[in-house]
Amino acid sequence: MAQVTRPRDDGGNHNRDRGQMILLMGVVLAVMFVALALLVNAAIYTDNVATRGGDPAAEALEYQNGVVDSTEGLIKAENEEGNATEEEVRPALENISNYHRQYHLRRGAATSTTFDIYEGQNVTETDTEGFADWTVNANNIRGFVVDINRDNMTKDDQPFDVTLAGDVFSINETGSEVVIKDGSGNECTSSNSPVRFNVTNVSLDNKSCPFDPPSSDNGGNISIDQGSNGAGGYEALIESDTGISGPPPNTTTFIYRVELDLRVDTPELQYERQGLEIVSEVPDVE
Repeated sequence: MAQVTRPRDDGGNHNRDRGQMILLMGVVLAVMFVALALLVNAAIYTDNVATRGGDPAAEALEYQNGVVDSTEGLIKAENEEGNATEEEVRPALENISNYHRQYHLRRGAATSTTFDIYEGQNVTETDTEGFADWTVNANNIRGFVVDINRDNMTKDDQPFDVTLAGDVFSINETGSEVVIKDGSGNECTSSNSPVRFNVTNVSLDNKSCPFDPPSSDNGGNISIDQGSNGAGGYEALIESDTGISGPPPNTTTFIYRVELDLRVDTPELQYERQGLEIVSEVPDVE
């Protein structure tokens, strides 16, 4: 007689298999989420490093270069307009500082800049028979050139004197040439007319004279004496805390130089630069 057996109930095994699959999927999802988090963090870090340029000093140097370039451009424009003064230029320089400060503050850097502004004087006479006598004690002397028209000068042993940084040069017209003597009796001559005497580098028509160059970088007295014996023109660029004494020749003011003190604070560094000097390019004596 056949024996009939009921099928075995395997429900327990199926439930166990489903649980294992759910657990495995959970582990896989956890690993995926961890990997995704690592990728996101790496992307954020990479973007942050790229923004900073990878160099903690980049922010400070960018600020310094921006302020310097803006200041140079402003000073050049103001000098080209003519008669630029500290009073007129300072508000514009403060605006430059504020603009760059706000820009870098948004990037997490605290900055500050202070300015010391030094005025210069451009002293000139042109196409004249007989110069004015004048003198000034200069802090700095950028250049001094004299264009001598010997055809209109007082002749023979009636020189006029040019002084630069304490060195006196006597300029005389002999009838055939211009003779320039220094304090030691050394001579430099030219038969041209006009002839250019560059007092700053002691050259006559671009040819060196046997004179020691005046130490004009440190300033000193600059003057013209017995100028009525001279003729032609001249130009001198000086920085001085005192005014010109004597009959004033044509004089205009300009911004001679600007000194900057900068400070930049970022989370990575503190940067300071003091006495950063910007010397104006115009006007200039060739």
